[in-house]
Amino acid sequence: MTGTSSSGTGSTPSAKRTALALGFAWLVGGCATTHPPARSAGNVVAAPATAPATGGSPATSLAGLRIEVPCKGDKFGENTECHWDPTLKVNDPKWKLKSEIVRTFGGTPGVIYDVTVRVRGVVEPKNFTGGTVEHEHFQIGGTPDVNNYNFYRLKVSDPAQDYTVNRHEKKVGHFLFAIDYTVTIPIRGGATLTMGAYDDNDISIANHQNVIVPEIPPAPAPFDGQFFQIDVIAVTPKG
Repeated sequence: MTGTSSSGTGSTPSAKRTALALGFAWLVGGCATTHPPARSAGNVVAAPATAPATGGSPATSLAGLRIEVPCKGDKFGENTECHWDPTLKVNDPKWKLKSEIVRTFGGTPGVIYDVTVRVRGVVEPKNFTGGTVEHEHFQIGGTPDVNNYNFYRLKVSDPAQDYTVNRHEKKVGHFLFAIDYTVTIPIRGGATLTMGAYDDNDISIANHQNVIVPEIPPAPAPFDGQFFQIDVIAVTPKG
């Protein structure tokens, strides 16, 4: 009973106020210095092996990839042809049209990823010799025929490969067609991907049949010209 008054009612009002103040100060001080427990490494949730195109994923380096080749001026050839926008013209010995977007792929350097992309657009046909084909219009490797028709390509630096998105089994002609398919290509972390449109003259096939691709601009209106875009669906490190 050390320190306890011999009388239960012996404390003065000032002593009570002092005791209450000290108790309140201890309570506030204790709350101010209380911290949540540190998170242990075992509580960190690892990202899944297959990551969608969200923040922090290597896929973010390929976001927003789209190339447009719009018509400019009057149509000709019974409205089936046009001159593409002259601002796209380049000073290149091989190409009159060479519009490219170059991106560095994210991820861990040295690791090869399977990158699944959705390819969509409105394009003219292009024929090839050699190579292999997936989904009717996705040309892997091969040599484009020299016939003055545009072609649209994805070029990966590592593993080095060219992919053309507008291959057509029929002979080229004055028509456009819609593409909408999903493919998977390997890309090493830190490699470059070049998205490009190429033409060796200044004439494109016009969208005279009003071909559209639903759900992407400018649908439901037709695009006055040609375009293609890719959207990353998933990125998976190769095992």
